[in-house]
Amino acid sequence: MSVDYLRVILACCVVLAHSGLARDSLREAGQVGLWGLAVGNGILRVAVPVFTLIAGYYLASTLRRGRLSGWVGHLLLLYAVWSAVYLLFLWPYYTTRPAGLTATELVLGFMHLWFLQGLAVSGVILGLMLRLGRGAVICSAVLLGLIGLGLQYARMSGMSEVPVEHYRNGPLYLYPYLVMGWLIARHPPRLSAPALWALMALGLGLTLAENLAWLGRIGEEPLLEIPLGHLILCPALLLWVLRLPTPATALPLGRAAAGIYVMHVIVLQGLPRIGLPDPALGTVLGIVLLFALVWAIARLGQRHRWLARLV
Repeated sequence: MSVDYLRVILACCVVLAHSGLARDSLREAGQVGLWGLAVGNGILRVAVPVFTLIAGYYLASTLRRGRLSGWVGHLLLLYAVWSAVYLLFLWPYYTTRPAGLTATELVLGFMHLWFLQGLAVSGVILGLMLRLGRGAVICSAVLLGLIGLGLQYARMSGMSEVPVEHYRNGPLYLYPYLVMGWLIARHPPRLSAPALWALMALGLGLTLAENLAWLGRIGEEPLLEIPLGHLILCPALLLWVLRLPTPATALPLGRAAAGIYVMHVIVLQGLPRIGLPDPALGTVLGIVLLFALVWAIARLGQRHRWLARLV
């Protein structure tokens, strides 16, 4: 249950990051300098790797039951359905650009939905590597992770113009975290609470230091996508949360987190179209309204199972 609460918090971080409230509005008011940007970028970006760690943690039982194909198929179905929804929602924009460019985006990962596709691809890689043994899984995660970091640093240092989608994707970004989540489930580390707090502090410190170093060197574009410190911070955070005693609830927390992640861009881009461009309002409605919507869908899904599978 503690993991479900964490999922909702992570989904809120995603909405806050995408709303522009933290970066644009406060920065324009002169309230956020490089330190604020480093803290915001370092903390809000834990959402994707921790979501992936959680997915890997539960994927371990799915793999033991031999149900990887169903897991991957469900993710790809969600990706296809919601990509179609967003294409229709943003149709005026996509009719003014080359169809080939849109097709390329759909292949590499469409908008924020790239996470669904990337998670499915990472699961397939994990399933294939497992046939070669645990050593192959670990080595492949290290190798792909290093390639992703290398491409990122090449772009940020000006040595390459590689698009961000070429390293912020399933194989080079998500897969190492998916493997770590799988390893945590298979071989739970025996670390004390003080040790986990120390690791989280170390990971956060490294994340902030790396963000500040790049911000001081190249400015605010592009922001660091894959901080090294997250490799320490995010697993330690999940391990700490797994120990937390939390109250049970009938609320569909896990589904609400998924629904908020998938649908929040509709709220954030839809409100300005009806004359409500306030990012604070978008942030609140992108969380509260969608949570209520998912709760209603979950209730209806008890009678219409196809509806429940949309989130």
